[in-house]
Amino acid sequence: MNIGRLKRNNFRPETSETSLSLRSHVSCLGSSSGFTLLEIMVAVAILSISLVALLNFQGNTMIRSGRAEKITEATMLARMKMAELDLELDKLSKRGEFPEEKAEEGNFEEPFASYRWKYSISNVNLPAPISGDEGSIQNMIGRQLSEEIAKNVREVKLEVFWEELGEEQSIDVVTHIVKL
Repeated sequence: MNIGRLKRNNFRPETSETSLSLRSHVSCLGSSSGFTLLEIMVAVAILSISLVALLNFQGNTMIRSGRAEKITEATMLARMKMAELDLELDKLSKRGEFPEEKAEEGNFEEPFASYRWKYSISNVNLPAPISGDEGSIQNMIGRQLSEEIAKNVREVKLEVFWEELGEEQSIDVVTHIVKL
């Protein structure tokens, strides 16, 4: 092939069909194909905000799940300790004794050594209702009733403590026993 000798008849001008379609195809690719840098940056920003929110939600879920587990364990331990106290009080009752005011505290055994307990047995003191004159029958009956309740009713309060996220947490269980 001789490059220097091109015939003018074989040369097509730029306005031919082939040239126009090629030009329009190239211009279409350049203007609408793919995403701009700004669109990609906005998409990445939205994605990163969503991921941060999801991770925060996951972290809170783990904290709440751990707290629920600790509360469940503390409740189980409180039930166990209250059952032990109930057995002790039943033994006293069978011997004809009624518990006096007292308080004790201690730690649970392994694997629950991170929990501790404290209980107290106390008198129940209700104020006498006041109505009318101080020497009235209603006031005397109210005072007598309050005295009898203080002699024959005890409040048993049990608290279970544990450390969670740097703070002391606790649950309380309260019951009453009556001397019949």
